[in-house]
Amino acid sequence: MGYEEALRLIEEAKETGATELDLSCQNFTELPQELFQLVNLTKLDVSFNKLTELPPDIVQLNNLLKLELTGNQLTELPSQLFQLTKLIELDLGGNQLSKLSSDINQLINLTGLYLTGNRHISLPPQLFQLIKLNNLKLGDLELTSLPEELFQLINLTDLYLAHNHLVALSPKIGLLTHLATLVLYDNYLTQLPSEVYQLTSLIYLDLSDNQFTKLSPQVIQLPVDTNVPVYRNSLTAPPYELASQGFKAIHEYFTSAEEGIRTVAEVKVILMGEGASGKTSLTRCLRDERFNPREETTHGIRIKNWQLDTSDQELRCNLWDFGGQEIMHATHQFFLSRRSLYVLVLDGRRDERPEYWLRYIESFGGGSPVLVVLNKYDTNPSFDLDRPFLQEKYPFIVGFWRTSCATGNGIRAFQQALLKELHNVPLTRNEWPLSWFRAKAKLEQMDEPRISYEAFEAVCRDAGVEGEISQGVLGEFLHDLGIVIHFTDFGLDDNHVLDPKWVTGAVYKIINAESVAAGKGLLRLDALKEILRPQEGDLYAYKRADHHFVIELMKKFELCYELAGGEVLIPQLLAVPQPPFEFPYQGSLRFVLYYEDFLPPSVMPRFIVKRHQEIKDRLRWRTGVVLAHPQLEATAVVRADNEARRIHIAVTGKERKVYLALIWLSLREINTGFEGLRVSERVPMPDDPKRSVPYKTLLTYREKGLEQYIPEDSDQVYRVQELLDAVHPDNESEGEKMLALAQDDKEKGRLRKFGKGLNKYFEVELELFGIKFDYKTFFDDILSK
Repeated sequence: MGYEEALRLIEEAKETGATELDLSCQNFTELPQELFQLVNLTKLDVSFNKLTELPPDIVQLNNLLKLELTGNQLTELPSQLFQLTKLIELDLGGNQLSKLSSDINQLINLTGLYLTGNRHISLPPQLFQLIKLNNLKLGDLELTSLPEELFQLINLTDLYLAHNHLVALSPKIGLLTHLATLVLYDNYLTQLPSEVYQLTSLIYLDLSDNQFTKLSPQVIQLPVDTNVPVYRNSLTAPPYELASQGFKAIHEYFTSAEEGIRTVAEVKVILMGEGASGKTSLTRCLRDERFNPREETTHGIRIKNWQLDTSDQELRCNLWDFGGQEIMHATHQFFLSRRSLYVLVLDGRRDERPEYWLRYIESFGGGSPVLVVLNKYDTNPSFDLDRPFLQEKYPFIVGFWRTSCATGNGIRAFQQALLKELHNVPLTRNEWPLSWFRAKAKLEQMDEPRISYEAFEAVCRDAGVEGEISQGVLGEFLHDLGIVIHFTDFGLDDNHVLDPKWVTGAVYKIINAESVAAGKGLLRLDALKEILRPQEGDLYAYKRADHHFVIELMKKFELCYELAGGEVLIPQLLAVPQPPFEFPYQGSLRFVLYYEDFLPPSVMPRFIVKRHQEIKDRLRWRTGVVLAHPQLEATAVVRADNEARRIHIAVTGKERKVYLALIWLSLREINTGFEGLRVSERVPMPDDPKRSVPYKTLLTYREKGLEQYIPEDSDQVYRVQELLDAVHPDNESEGEKMLALAQDDKEKGRLRKFGKGLNKYFEVELELFGIKFDYKTFFDDILSK
């Protein structure tokens, strides 16, 4: 491609009498003289080349209707360009123009003018005499305000003003009564003039990436089918989570808000850390309760309310104190939430693992702030952490505080810091319609530990929360506040809304039951009657009808799976030692996942649950499993090395590559549920399994045309394609089987997140398989996401 190619295309156009010519992306620096012989051209595209100037001969193309010059290096335009009076559309975006000639007004037929990206261009008043303009793009011009003359263009239908420095819009925007599209994203706007909401032709108003904290109720004056993106604004009214779901949601909010709104002033504070680190004692101190040196260990979760009277509002904290025993860590993730405040409590008397907990919070907290407490420092004053290192690696850390619950030292300073940070949690600034508060109060007063989602909707409707979107967002907010647990992802009898203490109490009773521990994770369902029997101090009684629901909940969480004969197995309670078995590791297909700094403890138990129907001869232990697929001639061993943060996969058999793909997909789906989890999926070297290369690196090498790979600290050369072929199916038949089994996994619920990716292949399955099915592309497309 280049100048010679451009000459060929010009000659071809001359021979055919073409009226349109595309010379984009040819990498030439000047226009060929032969081009100006094509006087019948009506459309010319020379975008994305390296043009620094246009020759005066451009005037010879006097029949041009559309000229595309975007993405070049033009600094000025010849006066002859403005003699092309038939031009309807002129694209000058992405150049280096510093000014437009006043002769621009000669282009009297211009309806579309695109100037985006010419950052230092000055706009002459004559530009705004082009009264036929209906599409004007002035993005990325560093505009701080709009020229007054712009509002003379009363025929504008599309106005693009993104990536500027606008802090306000003139009320004269209301003069542009034909505007259908107004793009304002990436500016500094905090509000809009009321005249915007009177533009009855408006169907697209992009407000994303500005500084709005509130939208005006007048916004619902816009046509009901208007699209109003508000992404990445710190909205509190309506709450961002609602407004980002579209104009219908915004409309629901302001309709509900007509009777009034109120600030939420409530937040969930989650205390995490090892068992016996002092989380419960710290909770007592925060609430000004007496220290108890014989505090009982927390089994499960304790939830306490903490009412604060601050200078500007009354603030209610829901303090969640998580038990730190490792056996419970896999269950915590289902009750952690975003838009919360986290407190990591470390015990100064012993070696701690702060990064384990920080990565845990990072995975589930969605960037929520964390206050780190070095507790019990009176017993070990020298205990400290590498604070600068941790704050650089985990920027969501607010700070570090030394405390002693026994002596009270440091408690007041930490309490003050916590109070200050509570006001920064976005949820505490959200403004809810009064109907939302009525629904919240009704749910808090209910005696039932769980209700169906239909009952939740009925409570919302009775309170005046009518819209389906509003009901869903309210459920998510109540989940984040710790009022209810709203499982939107699991399809549990139409998404039950639960009392958190009820469900956590049941799950932890089961996990900590002596009979289950003695049975190495084996639970007889008829034993639930005894395990869930009411005991002194219990908040709830569990009816027989609740037993099935709790087990179904644990199955949906991938905490357990059902066996024949009325038994359930909880993999995280399996025996620790690997049982004896024979497996031909020599010559097997190997694959390994490196978890760069955190292997969540629930990954392996959840994987065992996902693929439990394939467990061979009951060969399962706490960190591994042996599998054999009933439809494949293949056997696999999947083992986790928690200390090294790796999961090793070895597969043998005729259809081992197909089985590897299914195992890989299952682990990929589990991993994607942990936000920010860094996992390197690697292909071991065929002659040295201890060395490996990231799968994505092999894909990149192939894409760049690099044929060889040399591992670090090695002089051995490997062919990239051979390494990829080691894990890709060998033939079309294997590709078809992989696709079919992946679809079967999707239908059985083993693959949830990859449903859409698989569907696009199944929509054209017959065509793909009947003509040409590129299984390697399929494999890369699905597994390289």
